Amino acid sequence: MAHLSVLETSVLEPLEPAFVEKTLAVSIKKIDLPRNVLCVLTVFGYPVQGASLLPNPRRPQRPEHPLPPTTSKRGLILRSGETNHISTLGKTKLSQELGVTKIFDLRSDKERAKFGSDPALNIPNVEVICVPARTVEPKEDLKTIFGRFGGNGDQGFVDAYRAILEQGQKAFRGIFEFVRDELHSGNGCLIHCSLGKDRTAIAAMLILELAGVTDEEIMRDYALTRVGAEPMREVTVARFAELLQDPDVAESAANALGCRPSAMRATIAMLHEEYGGAAGYLKNNLGFSGGDVGRMVETLTGRA
Repeated sequence: MAHLSVLETSVLEPLEPAFVEKTLAVSIKKIDLPRNVLCVLTVFGYPVQGASLLPNPRRPQRPEHPLPPTTSKRGLILRSGETNHISTLGKTKLSQELGVTKIFDLRSDKERAKFGSDPALNIPNVEVICVPARTVEPKEDLKTIFGRFGGNGDQGFVDAYRAILEQGQKAFRGIFEFVRDELHSGNGCLIHCSLGKDRTAIAAMLILELAGVTDEEIMRDYALTRVGAEPMREVTVARFAELLQDPDVAESAANALGCRPSAMRATIAMLHEEYGGAAGYLKNNLGFSGGDVGRMVETLTGRA
């Protein structure tokens, strides 16, 4: 794979088509849409291969690629952006080929009302659980929110992701109950928000960190969102065009729509410093017992 710096390309600039196709073929599944392609990243179920980033010096690194191959009975955990326009063929692939039995929709009620609700998908034998993972204050608008991502390096992401960890506890509790109770039996799930890179990425970070995946690979998984989002890039730019063209917040908005590996590195450091890592967050914030966490680790690592 090309150097990961390519994944820091602004959402305003298209990625090289050959690079996108190659990366999609190796790292990301594609689900048919009538107009675009929903790109689904496998959070858990396939060993991650490829380039590595500089390790986090704050704590020792665990062995790379600890997850066993997909011959295990356990199901897949997938993540994506919004699923509103998925085709009939795409629905069949999700439920029958990928074994998805639950969809966790982390968007707000306002987002679902504006862009489409997952329950309208009507996929047989797939339960949709809608629990917002972020609370927006009534007086906050996107200009205010995006303005926090300018001129302060990765701090805007760390602050936003800390808020998701605090406000999304009900949503994350449901996801990890699925990991504890259903993943081992072969059932899979799809986790998504609007763009699949913030609320969904925090869920992915917690799952991967709990499974013992290195910081490097978690950062790489996060950065790959830039490729997964490329088929919908023009739609995203059009959706946020007003902000991306506003001289007061254009740079901040473009930054907010990115997924730099360094932002995830800083977020992982915050997770450990403030929450005691994924295991600490599950026990102290989500209310899981040590036995629950151990059971999830066994399922995720295949050590049961």
